Parts: sequence; structure tokens; C-alpha cells
Amino acid sequence: MNENVTVLVVDDEDYIRDSVKIILETEGFHVICTDNGKEALDILSAHYVDIVLSDIQMPEMDGITLLKEVKNRFKDVEILLVTGYPSLDSAVESVKIGAFDYITKPFKVDDFVNKIQKALDSKKLKRQVLELKQIVSIYDSSNFFSKTLNHDEILSQLQSVIKNELKISSFYIKLFTRQIEKAHNFDEDFKNFLNDKFSYKRSLITFSENESKIGHYKKNDQDINYIILPMFGTKGLWGIFAAYNKGAHTFRDIDVNVLNIYVSQCSMALQNSLSYEDLSKGYAETITSLSKAVDAKDHYTRGHSENVKNYSLMIVDEMKFNEEFRNLMFYAGLLHDIGKIGVPIDIIIKPGKLTDYEYGEMKKHSIFGKEILEPIEFLGDVPQYVLYHHEKINGTGYPYGLVKDEIPLGARILQVSDSFDAMTTDRSYRPRMKITEAVQELDDCTGTQFDPEIVKAFKSALKGDGII
Repeated sequence: MNENVTVLVVDDEDYIRDSVKIILETEGFHVICTDNGKEALDILSAHYVDIVLSDIQMPEMDGITLLKEVKNRFKDVEILLVTGYPSLDSAVESVKIGAFDYITKPFKVDDFVNKIQKALDSKKLKRQVLELKQIVSIYDSSNFFSKTLNHDEILSQLQSVIKNELKISSFYIKLFTRQIEKAHNFDEDFKNFLNDKFSYKRSLITFSENESKIGHYKKNDQDINYIILPMFGTKGLWGIFAAYNKGAHTFRDIDVNVLNIYVSQCSMALQNSLSYEDLSKGYAETITSLSKAVDAKDHYTRGHSENVKNYSLMIVDEMKFNEEFRNLMFYAGLLHDIGKIGVPIDIIIKPGKLTDYEYGEMKKHSIFGKEILEPIEFLGDVPQYVLYHHEKINGTGYPYGLVKDEIPLGARILQVSDSFDAMTTDRSYRPRMKITEAVQELDDCTGTQFDPEIVKAFKSALKGDGII
């Protein structure tokens, strides 16, 4: 019953240590002995201990001081103090500090063993409470993982849980198929061991039955207990998770089960995150190619959509909008002129002034753009930004003559970005302006054509990048 329970006996009297050792080993406990508090702390650092049984009156470090150190550094360890000089004050003090109980010498064997058993029961109860907290933590982490597609956030959440909930000091994640690694307080020698013994090909064999691997070794006379878990994706094994504790207990079944749940949640969330990144990258590449095709209709506007995208993102970053809005403006900048696909090429490249009819046809491109993009669900509000990016603050723009805040924020950003790039690049109907002239034009049209706050932010961004 007690064969897996380790008791550390600390007493400067040999016959007391020997007597207690015999009693406890008869009851099936594993016993470690030392005659001083400092060595006791070294033992606790190197080995897992369930119960500390310490004398109060000892040279160098007394039992009360040892108790304080144990409770500060080894919170899971229960400690009982023993003394031949009973004192109510010292008993009360020890309990206040965190001792489980107080034993007076000479003691009856039955009472002595009974108090140790009660300390173990207390430890078990605390563990059950901790396990209940872990269940709550698993639920909270599951909710978190289901709400984010950012793999850095996913890995940070796992790190937080492992450190704060599971009290694991060191861990390492390696995704074979993605060349992604995440390590916290992880020994380089052990990492090299993993990379050798648990390479992708070896791991395919080792984890063919989806079982964790638990091991133990010593380094610098210190116990190291480790666990390695496979990480599976839809196409099979794609990574490993490894963790270890120095001088801590071996990983029990409950530890393995809880850790398995966290790692499986993390693996699934990472797979979703990376799949989303791949999908987004594919969308971005397709959209970039599409925008280049539109710009290529007129050699004067080649690179225009890329420039509008970059200027729009400068404004977004300067105004500190969130990542979701930034992603929308990335697409909006590239696609703002997509509707020109529906405008006759001879109108787009005409070197002179457009007739009223031709100008009317050109103005339709914002409506065409909205109609082209609207069926694409992931673009969100981008079709609206494209539709209104030629509106003006004073209501003289097109297609609907909206004013001020009636114009969506994304469209107001595009107004500034699009106009600035048009002014600072050569067109078929006029040469480019100088940067300073274009900035002056933005100032002159602020409050009539452009949103003052956006112009202010854009000028600040241009200064920050050394453009003006």
C-alpha cells in the first residue's frame, strides 16, 4: 500500500533516525534519512518526496526553518515536526507556517504511523482538488483553442497551462512537417537526444500504437523524469511533445492522461491554425495575381494596387487597428480596382480627358468591383470598401454621394491611399507629382475629400518611414 510513498526523515540523533526508519519500512514506506536540514533540501531538490518528518531541535538549521524552506520551495510536500521538548507555542507556530501536524517524543508507534497516514490522506485530497481544477482548466483551454487561429497564441496558452497548472518545469514541441519548434527552459543535451532518438522516421515506429514514452535518467546527480507524447494530425504523426522535471516525481497515470488531453487539444488547434494560414496564403497569392492582372491593363498603373495596399497598411498600423481589420485592408488595397475588369480597355488607357460618357463608364468600376467580390464570404466588408472608395467626405464623390461617417472606415482609408499613389505615379493623362506636392494636395483636400484623422495618420506614417 505504501511502497510508492517516500518519507524523508531529518534528525540529528542516529538512534531516532534508525528507529523511525525501521518503523516506516515495516509499514512499507520507502525511507531516506539525513541528519541536517541543509542536506534535506538537497535531497528534496534531487528526489521526489511525499512526506518530510523532521526534528525541531537541530544544529545548523532547525526544524522550523526547514519547514519554511520546504513550504516555499516544495509546496506539494507534507511535513510533520517532531520534538522531545513539547511547546504549545512552537506547535502553533509550526501549524501556522504549514506543518501538517506535530509529534512529541517519545511517541507510540500506532499514533506515529496514523499521523503519517493522515498526512498522506491530506495530500491525496489536495491532489483530488488539483485534479478538479485541472478539469476546469482543460475546459477553459478547449474554449481558448477553439477561438484562436494564431499558432503563437496556441503555443503560449499551452506553455501557461503546463507551467501553472501541471507544474512542469521544462517542455519542448517539435512539428516534423512544419519545421516548427517551441521550447521552454529545455536542456540542449536532452533536445539533441530527442532529435536523435525521436526523429520523424524513428517516431513513426516508436509511436505506431499512439503510446506515450516515460523515462528516467540522472544528470549531475539529479533525478530527471521525462515524458514524450506523439502529436497526430489528420494525416498521422506530425510532431512530438516532450517534458521533464528535475528532482520531481515520476509522471503518474493521471499526469499522463491530463497532459495527453492538453497536447491533443494543442495539436488539433495548431493544425487548424496552420491550415488556415495555408488557405490565407493561397487566397493572398491568388488575389495578388488578380490585382496584377487588373493593373496590367494599363502599363501606367502597374504596381498601383500593391502600392495602395502598402499605404493602407501604413495607415492601419499608425492608427493601431486590430489584426482582423488589417487583414481586410490588405485585401481591399489589392482589390480596390478589380471592377476595372468590366471597363473597356480603350477608356482605361485613353491618354486625354474622358468624355462624360466615358467618365460615366469609368465610375461604374466601383460597383462592378463590389459585385465581383460580394460572393466571396471570407472578404467580409471588403466589397463595401471597394464600392465606396471614390466617395468624398463632403458628398461630392461617387457612386452615391455619401458624406463623412456614412462612408465606411476602410473606404476612407482607401481614398487617401489610392489618391496619394495616383498623384505620385505617372499616368497616361499627366506626369507624376513630387511627394511634397502630393502631401500638400492631401492637406488642401482634408475635410472636403479626405478624412482629417486618416490624413494625419498617413502623414505621420510617411514621416516615420522617412518618405517625407
